[in-house]
Amino acid sequence: MNNVKKDCNKIEIKGKIYTIVDRVRETSDVREIPYTIKNYVEKVENEKINRDNNMNRTSDQWTKKQSSRFIEAILHNRPTGEIAVAKRMDNHCCRTYILDGLQRTTALTAFLHDKFYLDKRAKAIWCKCTDSEGNTIEETIEIAGKKFSELPDVLREFFEEYKLKVYMYENFDDEELDEMIMSANNGKQPNAFQRLRFLLGSDNMKELQPICDSDLWTDIKGCKAKNDGILATVIRTLMLMTCYECKSFGASSMNKFVIDFDKYVTLKTINRLSDLVEQFEEIKHDLREEEREKLNSITIPNYIVNLDRFNSQSKSNLKYVDFLRRFWENEEYINFESTCDAKITGVSVFAYDSVLDRQYAVDDCLDEYNTKNVSDNENSNAKAELDNDIVSCDNNDTTYSEFTGITDKSDGDYVQTVLPIYKESNINQINNCL
Repeated sequence: MNNVKKDCNKIEIKGKIYTIVDRVRETSDVREIPYTIKNYVEKVENEKINRDNNMNRTSDQWTKKQSSRFIEAILHNRPTGEIAVAKRMDNHCCRTYILDGLQRTTALTAFLHDKFYLDKRAKAIWCKCTDSEGNTIEETIEIAGKKFSELPDVLREFFEEYKLKVYMYENFDDEELDEMIMSANNGKQPNAFQRLRFLLGSDNMKELQPICDSDLWTDIKGCKAKNDGILATVIRTLMLMTCYECKSFGASSMNKFVIDFDKYVTLKTINRLSDLVEQFEEIKHDLREEEREKLNSITIPNYIVNLDRFNSQSKSNLKYVDFLRRFWENEEYINFESTCDAKITGVSVFAYDSVLDRQYAVDDCLDEYNTKNVSDNENSNAKAELDNDIVSCDNNDTTYSEFTGITDKSDGDYVQTVLPIYKESNINQINNCL
């Protein structure tokens, strides 16, 4: 039997044999743009190239040492990798975003503006030097511990004119670009929370990022933009708001939730959460410093869902502050707090039962608080009505000295035993009125 090797250059289309002779240029394209550092930073600062890509990690991922090493590599004329930018539609406007290279962009911009010193162990650079008579020698010039403005002119000029490898991605859809960002980050795997950003995609992150940027998260334990702890807290809150069925609120369940994000979460829900986050941020400012310490990435989802429940009865921030203080003094808070410590419960703080136990504790306390307020308001209104009945008897020539209110001690309700103490001359008129 003869094995006939298939010609990979031939293809049959509708019964006819064709030979593949060339590739067709696709509408989507990648091209290199030879930016100098100076040109590139100017584009970034003028927002011709935008750093605010919702799919990127925050710009503060690098340490000062990492930033210094990157700058040192440029000054020593070493290759520094590629920066990828892409054109994307944003509110019917085409804008250019950084696809990969946000940390390098941040380091370049910061160093040009004297925001950090080079590492004290940075290697010196060989430079050519001349004296007044034109004699030339080569000598090492120290750059360790120096800012950009403290470098010799020749090194500053070299830095500004250094050619970056910048690639422009054009005519790719958002899904393709999101995949490229994930591929670009394979050199350093994203953590569990950062993976959420990739799975959500650009469209969903455009809606969620403003919530993540709220001042509520400032100084909240466990809520850091750097590792996307804020985004994780937002996702857990949405899981609670949508009654998502899961075994836990850990990373694995969050990933499953965001994969089918549009199935569970509507724009109306996101807008509601946005309003609740801003309201809770105002409430946070009304709390004392030691009270704010009770807020963290574990408890905030429960408090926000509870605030949503509270708003169905009242939207007074001061009343909710009063409720929180009563809750923190209530025995229910002991149960609530115990589920925030895995050492006490022996299970994860984000186990399904732990999260729901916290929710039940704070919601039950709110129900008691609302019931008591309704009862107090009814009693207050009853007393006010009785007082008004008596005051209505006060005609133009009716005068009195004071009211005496008597309360039935058995159930706390006001009864019609409120007696006015009037001047004797008006007693007949008062009796007629009663």
